[in-house]
Amino acid sequence: MGKGRSVRLYLAEGSATGILTAEIINWTGHVLSAPRTRLDAAIRREELDRTGVYLLHGDSHEGDLPSVYVGEGDSIGSRLRSHASDPDKDFWDRFVAITSKDMNLTKAHVRYLEGKLIGLLQAARKSKVVNRTQPDFERLPEADIADMDSFLDEIQLILPVIGIDVLRRPATTTPVEPAPRTQAVTFRIDHPAKGIAARATEVDGEFVVLSGSTGSLQSSPSFGDKARMLRDQAMESGRIVPSGSGNFTLREDIAFDSPSAAAVFLFGTSRNGRTDWLMSDGMETYAAFKARQLDATAAT
Repeated sequence: MGKGRSVRLYLAEGSATGILTAEIINWTGHVLSAPRTRLDAAIRREELDRTGVYLLHGDSHEGDLPSVYVGEGDSIGSRLRSHASDPDKDFWDRFVAITSKDMNLTKAHVRYLEGKLIGLLQAARKSKVVNRTQPDFERLPEADIADMDSFLDEIQLILPVIGIDVLRRPATTTPVEPAPRTQAVTFRIDHPAKGIAARATEVDGEFVVLSGSTGSLQSSPSFGDKARMLRDQAMESGRIVPSGSGNFTLREDIAFDSPSAAAVFLFGTSRNGRTDWLMSDGMETYAAFKARQLDATAAT
């Protein structure tokens, strides 16, 4: 289990749909996010006069992936004002500006961050990247590159907290430093009639279906719009590919909020993942395994 972190969120206008700022304790970075409808108020804030990097984010309204554009500037406010009147960038309805509280980000730093963020977006495949090119800016001293890579780690941590989860790839299923006496538990679903053969594990609170697992492309009326959208997005981004007759195969690990969400994704219909998923030996359900864990905890 990783170390806990403190994130400070501030609703600058007293509304969850207005201007929001976010900071991580002991991080020099500062995040300001606002809907496009509040751009006029946001650009009057002094944070947007700083040098930094920013994301333009547009939610999908037709079951498609969200669109994201990454930019940088010596004055983020000026760049945002320009984008607001650019018909080629009319997709966005929210922006996120990332600056430094100690004013130490330079033009070179943010150009480096811009290129790295575009690369992360492309690797995560959770959005449509609007940028036509990916700047490859490496002309920084070695120490500055190390600092910016650490700065980037914090950006990846804080963006999902404010609802922009487009950078994270599924958590690795092989911890770099596994805890003593801890071994990843693997779960399985095998349904030959539907062509489903899946393996999964839990990592950092997410239920991760592993690459190589197969699912059914068939769907029933109980396959909700949200689940259908998720599977369509995975197909469009290449995270799953058609295989065989009416099936698909995961080309990479995919993380879900729960075992039931993972089972619905694989079956294309409403499922109870707590009973669908079995331990790797097939002798115990996920639900029974979790109940046994709770009993063991209560007994200690």
